Amino acid sequence: MRAYNETWIENKNVVSQAERWHRRSLLTDDQLTAVRKAYPVGFQTMNGFLEIGLFIFTIIATGGVFLLFVELLSIDDSSIFGLYCLLFGIGLAILNNVLIRRRQFYRNGVDNALVMATTALMVGGFNSQFLDDGSLWQWCLVALPLLAAVVWYYGDTLITFIALAVLYTCLFDLTLEASFGRTLLPFVGMVVSGLLMQATRMIRQRAYYDDAVSLTQWVALAMLLVSVNYYVVRETNWLLIRSTLRRSGVMSPPEIDLPWLFWLLTVGLPIGYLWQGFVRKNRMLIILGVLGVAAAVATIRYYVGILPLNVHLTLCGLFLIGIAVGGIRYLRSSRYGFTDVPDEDSPDEFLISSDVITAAQVAAGTSGHDQHDNVKFGGGKFGGGGAGGGYN
Repeated sequence: MRAYNETWIENKNVVSQAERWHRRSLLTDDQLTAVRKAYPVGFQTMNGFLEIGLFIFTIIATGGVFLLFVELLSIDDSSIFGLYCLLFGIGLAILNNVLIRRRQFYRNGVDNALVMATTALMVGGFNSQFLDDGSLWQWCLVALPLLAAVVWYYGDTLITFIALAVLYTCLFDLTLEASFGRTLLPFVGMVVSGLLMQATRMIRQRAYYDDAVSLTQWVALAMLLVSVNYYVVRETNWLLIRSTLRRSGVMSPPEIDLPWLFWLLTVGLPIGYLWQGFVRKNRMLIILGVLGVAAAVATIRYYVGILPLNVHLTLCGLFLIGIAVGGIRYLRSSRYGFTDVPDEDSPDEFLISSDVITAAQVAAGTSGHDQHDNVKFGGGKFGGGGAGGGYN
């Protein structure tokens, strides 16, 4: 059992998709009403600015109460403070669950803040209780199971990001403990990123974890680009050995091992992202591929620059403006599954299919079948490249 009602989360996605189609006049008012009735959502809805305000207020209030009891109880011993953090965190977790059940919160600011506070207190309490003088990777190793449990229970995006950061930090710090750790470090980043991507593909798709899985893919692909970039690898290596080499009179970064491999990956991996992004119509790969190409160009210019920096930037800017203007004009009408039209206003031909029409009829009760037919409304999703995605 998890914190939020999974059925309501799935229904929320279905209703959101139906509302998008309704704005494109693909569903009538009656059909949209029928969809909302067939897929009820009981979560409390709030304005986005109100949710941000509630998040900030809850964090401040929680911190104030926490510090108040620290003063009242005169806690100054580290072990007692760690126990206090654990108990306070457990209390916040219970309070959060009660609010979620009774107030039907779903990422409304209050519950997000309480999840953050609970996780911070539990992680800090465990580390201070059981690992007072440990190294960084040991602290991270203790924190990872707790963070994973929070992600499993809440599906929280921010905790997912923190868990990924802790995972990379743990493995990188552990790698540097070895004598050959500096050489191995970029390869550890590659392997971890690849394994994370493979894990997200093996996980059964569930609406409850959509945001967490999507963020994991973004982070894994981005970290893979960073791990193979020649500039990042060389400068990181220099930061790790700079103090030692400067005492020997070396004032500039030395060449790294296997430089040809990292130069090849610096240029080749972003191009591979772009190729796969266009083939799969995956927006994530296209965006990261463009950023990777930009990083590759900047890296090449940094080490083998010919033109002055101002001329280089001017030419790159003119080139990008030309690409943007040409792309917008070329994609005014859909071509090969891509379009410049925003997702909310995608051409009808990308949305209308027999599956979509049947699903709308089932939800509206116009097909003569029971509403819980084998055809499930809301199973489709847009592809990453625009409006060219398929419906599953």
